[in-house]
Amino acid sequence: MRRREPRSAFSKGVGKRIVGLFLLAAIVPMLFTITMAYHEFNEGMRREAAKSLRDRAKEYGFELLTRLRYTNEKALQIVREVEAGRDLESGFGDFLLGGFDAVWTLPNETVLATDAYKLPTIPPSAFNAELLSSGNPQLLLGEQNELILLHSVKPGGGPQYLAFKVSAAEIWGDREGLTYTAEYCVFTPAGAPLHCTAPMGASLQTELQAASADPATNTFVEWSDEGETYFAARWQLFLEQSFGLDGFAIVAMQQKTFALRSGAQFRRIFAPSAILVLLLVGVLSLSYVSRSLTPLRKLTEIARRFADGHLSSRVQIATGDEFEKLADAFNNMAGRLGRQISALEALSDIDRLILTGAKLDQVSERVLRYLIDVVDYGAAGVIIRAPDAPGMGSMISAKAGEGSQTQRIRFPTRVRNSSDVSRDTRQAVVVARDAPVADRFSQLGYPVAVYLPVLLGNKVKGLLVLGLPTETQLPEEETRQCQDLAGRFSVALASAEREETLHRQAHFDELTGLPNRQLMKDRLEQCIASQRNDTGFGALLFLDLDRFKEVNDVSGHTVGDAVLCQTSERITAAVRDGDTVARLGGDEFVVILPNVTGERIVRSTATRLLQQLSEGFSVRGADHYLSASIGIATFPADGTTVETLLQNADAAMYRAKDAGRNRFEFYSKSQNAESRRRIRLERDLRKAVTAAELEVHYQPQLKLANSEISGAEALVRWTHPVHGRVGPDEFIPLAEDTDLIIDLGSLVIEKACKDLRDILNHGWHPGVLSINVSARQLADSNFETAVMEPIQRYGIHPGYIQLEITETTVAQNRMIAIEVLESLQEKGIRIALDDFGTGYSSLSYLQQMPFDSLKIDKSFVDRIGSGETPDNLCKTIIKMAEQLGKRSIAEGVETIEQLNFLRRNDCDIVQGYYYSRPLPFNEFREFVGEQSLHTQRRRILEMS
Repeated sequence: MRRREPRSAFSKGVGKRIVGLFLLAAIVPMLFTITMAYHEFNEGMRREAAKSLRDRAKEYGFELLTRLRYTNEKALQIVREVEAGRDLESGFGDFLLGGFDAVWTLPNETVLATDAYKLPTIPPSAFNAELLSSGNPQLLLGEQNELILLHSVKPGGGPQYLAFKVSAAEIWGDREGLTYTAEYCVFTPAGAPLHCTAPMGASLQTELQAASADPATNTFVEWSDEGETYFAARWQLFLEQSFGLDGFAIVAMQQKTFALRSGAQFRRIFAPSAILVLLLVGVLSLSYVSRSLTPLRKLTEIARRFADGHLSSRVQIATGDEFEKLADAFNNMAGRLGRQISALEALSDIDRLILTGAKLDQVSERVLRYLIDVVDYGAAGVIIRAPDAPGMGSMISAKAGEGSQTQRIRFPTRVRNSSDVSRDTRQAVVVARDAPVADRFSQLGYPVAVYLPVLLGNKVKGLLVLGLPTETQLPEEETRQCQDLAGRFSVALASAEREETLHRQAHFDELTGLPNRQLMKDRLEQCIASQRNDTGFGALLFLDLDRFKEVNDVSGHTVGDAVLCQTSERITAAVRDGDTVARLGGDEFVVILPNVTGERIVRSTATRLLQQLSEGFSVRGADHYLSASIGIATFPADGTTVETLLQNADAAMYRAKDAGRNRFEFYSKSQNAESRRRIRLERDLRKAVTAAELEVHYQPQLKLANSEISGAEALVRWTHPVHGRVGPDEFIPLAEDTDLIIDLGSLVIEKACKDLRDILNHGWHPGVLSINVSARQLADSNFETAVMEPIQRYGIHPGYIQLEITETTVAQNRMIAIEVLESLQEKGIRIALDDFGTGYSSLSYLQQMPFDSLKIDKSFVDRIGSGETPDNLCKTIIKMAEQLGKRSIAEGVETIEQLNFLRRNDCDIVQGYYYSRPLPFNEFREFVGEQSLHTQRRRILEMS
């Protein structure tokens, strides 16, 4: 049996994994060490082989240099013999000629001695006259790479040079004198082989030539030829100072197997060592794993038996270590679990009901049966606190063998508050006659009842009621079981409360508690469906607060939220109980009036709402006054779907805002078409501004004194791709209702600066360009940057730009507007007060506002000549500008009578159709050019 235990342990996955990890922990470091050691050893062997081959190439090169020097000494002796006029055929001459294949004179090529068939050809360009004249020899390579030694001969009427063809045997020496482990090759400076001690293959010759031809090439190479790998090292023999030649490349070669022969010995030693280490690790790991996994296997088998229902199963392990302690702990746990599993199985059904989201009534019924059937009480009850009335509760109770009964009772006073309930296991005994459940439990035959609270957080949400025949203390085990049940039941109550919370979050507005958009749609669909069968009709009121954004911006969102809460309370108080009030979001509310018998009821309700919302909202001791705009759509006349009714009521609400706010409007199809056109225009205008598709036209302004151009007013124009030309009186209000006016204003400033730069580049001076500014632009924190940035970018003097503002624009936010305008004026920007006399005109405003010009509104100019009062108004404005030291500008001049009147009263500047309509840029540029030309001509005539 014991012999099979290790085998059984290793048949499981844990044993295999542990042994595998042991082996892996040994193999990986060992393989890494072997690899690194082998790599370093091989690299060392390669470096040693490279050094050895370079030393041998150097040694062979020095021997070659010695032979060259010796041969040169013999050549010098022959030169002396020739200079002395001696005959070389003597015995001494034979000795000297022994190292040469041929000796001849140059340039007449007289052969003094030869064994060669043909003398090598030496071109004149090959001679180094400077080197030879200094008495030094010159070594040349012939056409067949023969070694030719040149010496100069002293002048005396004889030859100028002696040439010596050096014998190859004399220079290269005998192969027998070299070591047998290496072969040698000598290469010319051009890379051609001169001498090799062994035959070379084509690939070997190519590698050697590449290694010897380029000095920058690595002097140690490795290559393969016919299945054999070789090493080669190169050493450079320099001959330039001694012989006037670049030098020879000496290459030493050796077989790789011979060069790395020590590596084979290393592998033979290392492999047995590695195997021995692996065997040792394997044996030790198998022994340790076998001893450790045997008790673990026993614990696993007992745990499996216990899970199969053999609750009396125990394990005996006597190892004296942690496994024995684990076995004792397992036996103790098994004893406790055996006692608890029976009760847990009974509770699992309740858990399943809770987890599957069963109704609270079903869970309550199952809890009641658990108390009666499992805990073995003759009668029991479950009380749940009523969410809508904390002093009341719903109780379901039953007796063993009888059906349950549900009734509404007063929630027991003694446990109504959390402070009255203790969390320990001892609960007060309540006499039946003093309890709200007295009548019911007396009927069941149990005059005494014990309450166990069901707590959710610190609040009592329910009670478990146990019926007893007499007053007695509950057994500890039964109390514990009932408290476990109370804990589970609190989970069911929490789930039901959470579902109720989620339902409210999904269907009610968090701030006001009113139905939200989703619940409103559901109720409106029900009203529409029920209205189809009734003779009356229903109405949908879409309500939006006027100027609510100002409350948020000025007083903060906290105050705004308080105003919204008060608004919801006032709307709810102003409608009928059966009506629905909902908040769609922001400051938008909806009122659904079902079953309306006449339009009078709708009107009276809307009027009552307007009256209620026009009264002050008191928040934090301050009153805030608002109004509302209401759009009304009736069903089924104005729509039979939720979306249609909302859309139509919304359109009617916008009509109420356009008509002046603080009013209500009924939906009509013709007015709805206009609202839809407005919405489409707003969408198309946004696209046009984003794409910079709007144009800027310029209406010239001329001085009345001399009819010279004084400037122009920049006017934005929009040509819609479908509707054609859209007037500024239509699309400018659209832009002002949104923040789109800010982007539109930036576009006009950008185009005006760009066009002005174009005109100035022509050398013309158009005067001051006036640009209209709205209240929203002045309120924008980036307005000053939006004005100055393009001016600076196009290099325009700020005095060329004039901003036109109205009194109404400044009055909306006077202090900030004046501060911004004064800052711009200090930078050189001019300010014109537009439409003077039509807004909040007063002398106090004129004193505070920074401006350079007063513009007389077109409505005054149009009435010139129609009576004494209009004429006096124009005269007064012109005189006022003069007294204040400002320029007066009259706009809308269309007739000669108007022009003459303004000239007689000393108006400075005029603009209008009498001189020119607003011109596209190209036409305006031509207009400026013509005006500049006329001005120059007039000045020339005046000077002459």
